[in-house]
Order: sequence, then C-alpha cells, then structure tokens
Amino acid sequence: MSITTPSLTNFTAGEISPRLAGRIDLSRYFNGCRTLENFHVHPHGGATRRCGFRFVTQALNPDRAGLLVPFESNADTAYVLEFGEDAAGQGRMRVFSGHGVVMAGDAPYALDVPYRADQLDTLRYAQSGDELILAHPAHPVRRLTRLAHDQWQLEDMEFIGCPETWTEGNHPSVVAFFEQRLVLAATPDKPGTLWFSRTGGIGDFRLRTREVPLDGWRDREITDSNSDGLRDGKAGDTFLLLDGDGFEKLDGLKGQHPDRTTRYYRYKGAANLTASGADKTVTFRHEPEGAQIEPIRDAEGELNNGFWECFEPGDRTEAPAGEAPLDDDAIEVTLSGRQANAIEFLVARGKLWVGTAGGEWTLGGSLGDPVTPESIKASQEGSCGASATRPEAVGFATLYIQRAGRKIREMAYRYESDAYVSRDLTILSEHITKPGLTQMAYVQEPDSILYCVRGDGALIALTYEPDQEVAAWSRMLTDGAVECVAAVYNQAGKRDVLWAVIRRTVNGLERRYVEFLEAEFNGTMEDAFFVDSGLTYDGPPTDVVTGLDHLAGRTVDILADGAVQPGGMVAPDGSLTLSRPAARVHAGLPYVSRLQPMRLEAGSSRGTAQTKRKRITKVAVRFHDTLGGRIGPTPERLEPVYFRSPSVPMGQAAQAWSGDKSVNFPGGWTREGILTVVQEQPLPMTVLLIVPSAIVNE
Repeated sequence: MSITTPSLTNFTAGEISPRLAGRIDLSRYFNGCRTLENFHVHPHGGATRRCGFRFVTQALNPDRAGLLVPFESNADTAYVLEFGEDAAGQGRMRVFSGHGVVMAGDAPYALDVPYRADQLDTLRYAQSGDELILAHPAHPVRRLTRLAHDQWQLEDMEFIGCPETWTEGNHPSVVAFFEQRLVLAATPDKPGTLWFSRTGGIGDFRLRTREVPLDGWRDREITDSNSDGLRDGKAGDTFLLLDGDGFEKLDGLKGQHPDRTTRYYRYKGAANLTASGADKTVTFRHEPEGAQIEPIRDAEGELNNGFWECFEPGDRTEAPAGEAPLDDDAIEVTLSGRQANAIEFLVARGKLWVGTAGGEWTLGGSLGDPVTPESIKASQEGSCGASATRPEAVGFATLYIQRAGRKIREMAYRYESDAYVSRDLTILSEHITKPGLTQMAYVQEPDSILYCVRGDGALIALTYEPDQEVAAWSRMLTDGAVECVAAVYNQAGKRDVLWAVIRRTVNGLERRYVEFLEAEFNGTMEDAFFVDSGLTYDGPPTDVVTGLDHLAGRTVDILADGAVQPGGMVAPDGSLTLSRPAARVHAGLPYVSRLQPMRLEAGSSRGTAQTKRKRITKVAVRFHDTLGGRIGPTPERLEPVYFRSPSVPMGQAAQAWSGDKSVNFPGGWTREGILTVVQEQPLPMTVLLIVPSAIVNE
C-alpha cells in the first residue's frame, strides 16, 4: 500500500465528457470535473457557487414563449426588450431597465408589435445608436426607435431602390451594420444573397446613382421674377435657356427652398423647350403656353409633385443605364459554394464574417480596401456550417453554434496558418450540449462567460478566457426550464446582467417568469442571495413576509439576517411565515451546487492508481468566502463542513470564511476514488483547492 495526497489546484477544464474518464494522459484531466453543477469557474481556477435568479415579473404570456433582446443606448443606459404575445394573441413589447419594468404612469409600458410568438425564434436584429433594425422573412424590415425612457416607435423602413425580390413573405432574414452600410441578407428565395446599402445611407439600395447636381444643372438657375424675394419657382419666376440649349424631362434647375437654402429641381413633365437663334426666357405658369412651364411650387410654397422632384445638395438620383456605379453605391452579391450556402448570421469585424449552413465566409474589399461595387471579395474560410442562432462576438473571435446545434465553434484568425479557423470549444465536453443549443448570451463583466440555452431548458455556462487557456463548461440547473436569455451592462452594478425567461411549475400550472441572475457574493452574509425566483424583504423586523404570490404553494429556502431558517411553504396569498423575526430576508426556490472532480490519479509505487482499490481517508479543501457545505463519496453519503466557532455568539449569524477545512471521509475501499463537494443551503461557496489523502492498494 502507498499513501498519496494529490492536489487539485484548479477547475479550468470544467465538466469533462465521460468519454475522457480514462484519459489521464491529458493535462486537462487533472483540471476537470465529472460533475460541475451550479458553479461558475473563475479564470483564476477556482469554482464559485452561482448566485440565485431574482424574480422581476411574470412574462407577457404564461402559455407562449417570448424573446429577450438587449438594447444598450449608451454607457449609462441599457434596456432589455421583451417580445411576446398578450392573452388575445397580439404581439407586444415590454421594456426593462435597471432591475425592473419601465412604467408609463401606473402601468408597465408596452408597445404593440406585429410579431407572433411562433415567429420570435427567427427574428433578427442589429442596433445603431437609439435604433434597432428588425428583420424577419415574413415581415418588412422595421426600425424600432427609442424616443424616451417610456416611449418607443416601431415603423416600416422606407427604402429607395428597394430590391424587387423583397415582396410579401419574402423579406431579408439577417441584418448587420458594416462600414457604415446596412447589410440585409437571405430572403427565402435568395438565401445566399446579401444587399449592402449605400455608405452613410442605410435606406438607399440603388445600385447605380449620381450625386446632385448632375452635369449642367448649375448652368440653369431660377430667377426671382415675381418680386417675392425667393428663387423658388413659383408662378412668375423664370429661368434662361441659352441659344442652342433645350429643356425637357429629367433636366434640372437650381433654386431655393422657402427657407432660402439651396435646392435642385428635376422636371418630370412633358414640356420640351428649345432656344433656337437666340436666348429664351422660360416663365413658370399654372397653364403654360409657348415659352412657359408648370411652376415648381404653388402659391402656398408646396412642391408641385406632379411635375417636379426636389433634391438637396448631395442627394442621389438614378444613374443612366450602363454608367459605372460610384464607390459608395449599394451592392448586391450572392455567395456560391459547393455546399448549401443559406446565410444564417453576419458579424462585422475588419471584414464581414458570414455564417452559412454550409460553411464560414469572410467578405471585404480587395487588397484590404473598403467594400465597393468594383472591389468586393468573398472567401470561404471553412465548412463547419452554422445554425440560425445569433452568434456572440468575444474579443477577436466570434462564437457560434454549429449547424447541428451540438457544438460551439470559435471563429478567429490564426496568424500561424494565415486563415480563419473555427475551433471546437466543446471537444472535451461534448455531452454537455445535449440535446442541442437554441440561444446564447455573453457576459463580459466581471468574468468572461458565455451562457447557452439547451433545447431541454437547461442553462449551461462556458467560462471563456483563451489568453489563459480557460474553456470550462458547467451546468446551471434550476427548478424549471430556461427558454431565452439576454445580457446587458448595468452601470450601477458595474457588471453585465444575465436576464432570462424561465418556465416554472407552480400549483400544477406552468408559468413564465422574467428573472435576472444576481451579482456575485460580496462577502456580507446579509446580502447573500442563493435562491431562485427569489425576492428580498428589507425593512423593520417581521415574522411574516409578503409579496411571494408567484411562488404560492411552493416550499422555499430562507436566509434571514444572514442566517438560514427552516424552509417554509408560501401561503396562497403570497405570505411566508418565518421561524423568528428578521429585518432582511431572502426567500425563493432551493437549488443544489455539486462539484465532483475526476477519479483520483496520483500514481503509486507500481505505476498508475487507476483501477486499483483505494480508500480516501480525509479531504482538505481551501475555501474562499464560504459558509456551509458537505463532502463525501456520493451525494447520499456526505459529511458536513463546520464553520461556526465558539467565538460566534449563539443567535448571531456566522460570517463567510476563507481558509482550509479538513473532513474525515466517510467512504470505504473503491476502485474509483471519487469525492463530491455539495452546497445545499442558501449560502455561498468558493472552492480553490482540494487535497485528498488516499491509500492505494498496490
């Protein structure tokens, strides 16, 4: 027999696939876990119990799924937009700011929208300033504008030169901004086509234009001949045709707007005037004869639209057929490849990254120039294929879900290969994405974490820090099913906040709640929030807490003034009776956090310890800001970790503790050498180091 004390110093490989249970030759085996539930892995190596989900309000419709969309107006103002249906089937949008619902008077602000609940999973969006562009194949492209905190406007976008293929039921389904252009892509009948707007003009999709004034327009200027002080083309004003010149449809004049700013006017009528043998003065008249023409403006100054078009300096008009487009004109381009190329996502980087069902592309100007009609190059960079799920841009990479929904890929440029490579981030944890991913949200502060929603309603988290070679998966399990997530920055808390719509069962009925993940534990037990769908009472000491109507009939965990009280059932009226009065109470659904490292491997005098009978006699754990918890071989056989010392008076809550604790291990002889750390109480836990003492039978 030999005695071994291996040290498990970090968990930066996260939960590892059961397929790797025998790969002790992998360095990441020793940093991985068999089970990692309701723990976040820090880039530094430790694992911290996640905080709870705080209840905000019921979703728009308890029977239909919704969608959460992040909207960051500026560094200080961020919103979460909830799209869904009301009970009558009308599409609605609500707005959340800070940690609550935006109100309009005494009621939550809401806006009617045309999107049904069953269309929300294919609704795509891109933000610019206070505008959100919404694209859906069954709807015209629309613009959502924030006018005020409680005032939003949704309208169809008006396009100049709208592509003929954009018809009812055949609208673009993907949207992005790139090089000051609006990019729309993938109509049902042209799934591999992209349309770029004119640079600086997101509503202009004309492929060939000329900038006003056109050649020759400056030679013909309106003269004020009716003594009103304006060269605006009202009846009585004139312009001069030089000898040999003519004026007909599509010719232009230079004049004035009623506010005296310069305008150009192009003729749309049928008159055809010629100066032959001498200069000719043309007069504006309502019923023209001879050297006369219809007025540009009526007596009230309104434009005579039947005969004239008005342009401001710099406006565009269609170029003559066969003339080359300008560099900033709109562009239409279709990808072609050996595989299906339906466009699923667009990400603006130095180039436009395009994810299709058949592979990954980059699109940019030739030789690194900006994209123009005469300089555009599309390159296929890979053939992994992408799902329709919105990707997340993280650092220099783009994280997207592969076509089958089972892999997260990291698309990034690799200097060593001079190519864009899509690396599989689930290769060590392929089991964790079953039965497929449906949505993602990225949280950057305080730690870099990608949250993914699975098809079965489970929420999984990837701590992603490529510079430190950290890619650690864990599972965030709750009593219910997570349906959608979104993350926005919260200026007050200096962190990104994860919002979620969670389907929970209360009194036998399914309900949908809007909740957000609380901030990480700050070290003060009175602030510890480790319950789900929970709420906080903060006021004079009381033994009855109210306002838990959304959990009526459910048994909840209670943390009161920093101390755990026995769980209780919420009454039908939403009240909860405490075992003793308290001034600060957190109450909500319980959840369990489990950390189970891989099978122990520290070798023996005869090689590996694998497959040999062994017995763990003691486990020492280095904790940080922890209170409570148990350790043992399985979740059914656990020994408590004691933190209360004789110096803490009875009746006073113990505070979070940092340091080493040792527990006599209750297990016997096994071949696996498995240990489990569990936190079941509504208390914090951070595990930094585990050192088991084991006897290996040679």
